[in-house]
Amino acid sequence: MYQPLTQEYHITSLVIHADPGHIGQVSADIWRLSGTEIHASTQEGKLVVTIEADNQQSVLEQVETINRLPGVLSSSLVYHQVETFSHS
Repeated sequence: MYQPLTQEYHITSLVIHADPGHIGQVSADIWRLSGTEIHASTQEGKLVVTIEADNQQSVLEQVETINRLPGVLSSSLVYHQVETFSHS
């Protein structure tokens, strides 16, 4: 029996708290990561970031990479959505 191929698309948002003295470098490092975008940042070290990827493992790897960046104090997952598409 024929089964259509399915593909996932993940969208995740995070609030990241960084050392205010490192916000410039943290922002630059995040922009270099595939599938990431910074939507807002403050001088106090808060950033709103989205990660878009084709699978959950890629999202988790990006979150782990962000958490290990010098100057990142913490990150909090705010939103995660998975869209599934079927291809004939």
